[in-house]
Amino acid sequence: MAVKGLDIFKLSPKKNCKECGSPTCMAFCMKVAQGSIEITKCPYMSEEAIALLSEATAPPMKTVTVGEHKLGGETVMMRHEKTLVNRNLFAATLCTCMDDAKVEARIEGIKKVDYERIGEREMVECVFVHDAGDSAKFVELCKKAAAIEGRTVIIDTKDVDTAKAAVEAIKDNKPILNGANKDNFEAMNAIATAAGIVLGVHGADLSELHDTVAALEKAGNKNLILDVTAETVKETFANAVLVRRTAIKDGDRTFGYPSLVNLGVLCDHNEHLETALASVFVLKYGSIIVMDKIGYAEALPLYGLRQNIFTDPQKPMKVAPGIYPINGATPDDPCALTVDFALT
Repeated sequence: MAVKGLDIFKLSPKKNCKECGSPTCMAFCMKVAQGSIEITKCPYMSEEAIALLSEATAPPMKTVTVGEHKLGGETVMMRHEKTLVNRNLFAATLCTCMDDAKVEARIEGIKKVDYERIGEREMVECVFVHDAGDSAKFVELCKKAAAIEGRTVIIDTKDVDTAKAAVEAIKDNKPILNGANKDNFEAMNAIATAAGIVLGVHGADLSELHDTVAALEKAGNKNLILDVTAETVKETFANAVLVRRTAIKDGDRTFGYPSLVNLGVLCDHNEHLETALASVFVLKYGSIIVMDKIGYAEALPLYGLRQNIFTDPQKPMKVAPGIYPINGATPDDPCALTVDFALT
């Protein structure tokens, strides 16, 4: 049940100290009730009040930290309702089925896509490492992926022993362990919680996924990502939408986690189809979008779309004012003048 601002205000310190960034305690409490600020931003809120209000005022979708990025924390289905909070991430794939030359070429491709647009760094944020059956090669591949600076590794294996070895090998990277299902979730949960990393959960259908997540929550793990990839594009799209709708609209917090969509499985190396579907899941709830590979041809349109969707409509994107020399410009070179603008 939603908590009203006045209910929160009754538990507030009523100091009007402004240290939280709001002019009054009432204004702060209204923001907390709307989900736009966390109750812990108040430095004087009692521990009892925080414990009482944290769960009730938390967004229906949990916020999960992945490397330097945050996923989830959304409170609406559509941006125009309010705003979308944390933008989705992209991953390129490495697989034990690849030969060494292809692996090295893929790694170089991942490093190459790294540029700045409108003040934001755009790159391939994650490396999805898939286990096709060779455990020793898989662990070595995870090490190579972890060596790529600034990228989070997604360990994709359902074999418990392989998962344990891979996590141990790259635990400092804080990878995502994607491989829990109804048969192995207890063992996978033990590995993930011991390493303090995010656990990816998959189910044959949404009912099985829901039951597995509920069991993991009962075991005390709420640091999860839901792999909603199914056998077909249609089923995967339906899963992504229904999981988000169930959490946001129906208030079922069991499905209140970020979603992972693996397009490499769905598209069978069809690059054009993969890029088209990636644009769909940027809009429709793919928190992590896994592609076979990502080059500039894929990144430029997809990352531009992502920036346009995951920006606060009340705060248009803008470039910091200043002088920007291009290609080693000198005082004798021509000068171009431009301004930020917004349609009203």
